[in-house]
Amino acid sequence: MQSMATIRPFRGILYDKEKIGDFSMVTAPPYDVISSSEQEELYELSDFNVIRLILGKELAGDTDEHNKYTRARLAFQDWLQTNVLRQDDSPSIYIYEQEHELKNGARAKRIGFIALVKLEPLETGRIRPHEKTLSRPKQDRFNLLKTARASFCQIFGLYSDPKNEINPILEDESQAEPEIEVVDNDLVTHRLWRIDKPLVSEAIAGIMSDKTLYIADGHHRYETALKFQDEMMKNTTDPNGAELFNYAMMTLVEMNNQELTVLPIHRVLKNVNENDIRRLTENLKLYFDMETIEFDDDTEENQRAVFFDRLKTRGKKAHVFGMYSGNSKYYLLTLKDEQILDKVLKEKHTKKWKKLDVAILHSLIIDYLLHVKGTDSEIQAHIEHIKDEDEAIELVDSKRFQLAFFLNPTKLDQIKDISSQGEVLPQKSTFFYPKLLSGLVMFRLD
Repeated sequence: MQSMATIRPFRGILYDKEKIGDFSMVTAPPYDVISSSEQEELYELSDFNVIRLILGKELAGDTDEHNKYTRARLAFQDWLQTNVLRQDDSPSIYIYEQEHELKNGARAKRIGFIALVKLEPLETGRIRPHEKTLSRPKQDRFNLLKTARASFCQIFGLYSDPKNEINPILEDESQAEPEIEVVDNDLVTHRLWRIDKPLVSEAIAGIMSDKTLYIADGHHRYETALKFQDEMMKNTTDPNGAELFNYAMMTLVEMNNQELTVLPIHRVLKNVNENDIRRLTENLKLYFDMETIEFDDDTEENQRAVFFDRLKTRGKKAHVFGMYSGNSKYYLLTLKDEQILDKVLKEKHTKKWKKLDVAILHSLIIDYLLHVKGTDSEIQAHIEHIKDEDEAIELVDSKRFQLAFFLNPTKLDQIKDISSQGEVLPQKSTFFYPKLLSGLVMFRLD
């Protein structure tokens, strides 16, 4: 029997506007994109900012009994008791809309809904991951979930709705004034509506029952939820499947009938010496057509624009990468022949996986030609993931890093195809923009 995606409304926990005033004071980006300086800034914004729940400070003298996880639990309980947070009286599905400006000045909207999704094993269920996860972040999220017994931000999932049945429902139900409207630091407007109509929730759940869900963001939290479910099942007498620990809170967005913005995540490398770079540049010529874009102080701005424009344009028809190692030169690398991939990439992956730009970059260039390989921690000692192109260039110019590689975004159909085949993309293959805002709706597991 084929498994089904089970969607369920829930009694969400929201900030009380009269208590906190401005939602921008208490919401935050996802925990995994917050720097230490941003963490401090969010702490300063409000005593009730969700940062104190999702990414608490580590303090000297922390113990197993007193630490950032126990402080999160105590803060959450206190905010509930003092009505800073209020739990809805009736189960609801929440419409979540995000609006942002594109580089060309146009406005883009993304609409989805927040609900509980019944957990399924990633190996056999209709919930598919698309990226590799690391053990350390999973342990951190597990400690928080186990201690606080609550989820403070959603996992981001995608689904395909060829008949376009869901979005018209969401658009119809979001005609009223939103429950929450907040603009974040990236000037993204986030809006939230509550649907507490059982017939509407049932209609959405019915349409979603045959859908496959693709995890776009939140892989660590999904695997954490599975681990927590397994632990709870061992200590539950006569489980019936309806217990809240069997569910994860997710924002679900249709992936075909609206424009989704997927940004690339670039790589900068450190601990690379000049001889390594010189040897790499020579060896790249065996596999790539190389174009050099030179510049000086007067032409750098224009040549940088040319470099990224060509990277984007040529990437529509070929595997093209940008490279920068300083020395007033940008390089465009265009793969000569895809047949090279089968000869060089010996991993047991499908042809579609091997044709991913991020897989080619890591397997052929970074691993095979540059010899940066080893365990996850060893590789992380060399590589940082950077979303902003200008920041990556600045890191090389500052000599803190020696190499930058630039990619085009991974395509949605690649994510769907590879996930459907049971494979996962290399870590940090995608950056879905905008990110979900933490603190809009929370989910209590008991």
